[in-house]
Amino acid sequence: MTLTSSTESVGRNLNADFRALKMRIFRKYHFKMKYWKIRTNEGNGVLHIVFRGRYIPQEWLSEQWADIHKSPIVDIRSLRETGKGLQGIVFYLVGNYLAKQSFERMSWGYSWVFPAFVRSWKRLIEKYGFKQALFYWNLLLCSPFFVTRQVRLTKFLPKYKHTSEKSLPWDTLFCTSVI
Repeated sequence: MTLTSSTESVGRNLNADFRALKMRIFRKYHFKMKYWKIRTNEGNGVLHIVFRGRYIPQEWLSEQWADIHKSPIVDIRSLRETGKGLQGIVFYLVGNYLAKQSFERMSWGYSWVFPAFVRSWKRLIEKYGFKQALFYWNLLLCSPFFVTRQVRLTKFLPKYKHTSEKSLPWDTLFCTSVI
């Protein structure tokens, strides 16, 4: 999904307007969007969004975005429609917006990731270095105990000594040998 801004929408809060759109989608289609988005500085501001959820008609989406943000230009496609799949879309977004152009903000819905995942990723890098952390991270995200609903991940982890740190207990999940 791509949501654009027009000259009429200059000065409006793009993220606040996206929250309003999410609420309209929830009221009309009865699902909460699970999303990851990048806000770029193209034109007057653009949101590129990858989301999981039901089909949303482009015409309805365009009408709502025009009403909320004063910009009727939107693009929405299913991953099947693009012929690239999720991996192709991710490479496109990362390659074009995170690597080549400047972007203003990257954010995600709470149901897209598990609680404290950024802190957990940083701790993993601190402990194991980037290369091994990436291996463990992929292992974690592909493991059978990882669930897609908003359920606390720690419920599925082995028991460990409780600390004040809000991070995953990496020592109990992985051996510390170098890969």
